[in-house]
Amino acid sequence: MNDKILQKIKKCLRLAQSSNPNEAAAAMRQAQKLMEIHGVTSDEVQISDVDSHTAGTGAGKTPPAYLAMLANMVASAFGAETIYKAGADFLSYRWVGRFEFYGVNGAGEVSGYAFEVLARQLKKHRTDYLATLNKRLKRTTKVRRGDLYAEAWINAVSRQITPHTRSEADDAVLETYKQNRFKSGLTTMKPRDNTKGMRHHDEGALAAGYRDGKKVKFHHGVNGSKQAALESGAKS
Repeated sequence: MNDKILQKIKKCLRLAQSSNPNEAAAAMRQAQKLMEIHGVTSDEVQISDVDSHTAGTGAGKTPPAYLAMLANMVASAFGAETIYKAGADFLSYRWVGRFEFYGVNGAGEVSGYAFEVLARQLKKHRTDYLATLNKRLKRTTKVRRGDLYAEAWINAVSRQITPHTRSEADDAVLETYKQNRFKSGLTTMKPRDNTKGMRHHDEGALAAGYRDGKKVKFHHGVNGSKQAALESGAKS
């Protein structure tokens, strides 16, 4: 779709909302004419306001539960939607997974950026925590405690967040986007839960994760803008 033509159509549609009946009618006729000439549908015009950002995870076909938890938290903060996509990398013979964030008014892009920043911080803090554990622990125990740490870390950060409430108009745009893009529907992905079988001795992981997560500063934006400002006072 030619962006210049699309912008002309959108400009006409904005003018079609004029309080001047003649101006509004003329603008609507012009918009309809441009759409007919260039084969642009009303759905295409509507969903052109949707932006997206794909963020790598380092995970495979199925992400650990804490990464899904982080993605959903970030998407909620900015009023975006998120999906997990995994594909085979034929060079490394491994599955490579990514979270895609999409939304209106820049919500997809800023959510993806915020996820990447937070995921990097979380990965480092989780690695630092694991380095403090007894080297003779079983791998399953280390993974369980690492994931418990991560979930507690995310819980602490989430306390700073007020979910963004989308308007009905934005909801309608995203619904149209989903219907057009995912015509065969979306399947429900169940993240990998490595925290099953938690033991009494694992409680330290929760305390450490929550403590470090409280040091992360999450700002929704400045003066109502969709800019994510993330700072970390946690250990580096």
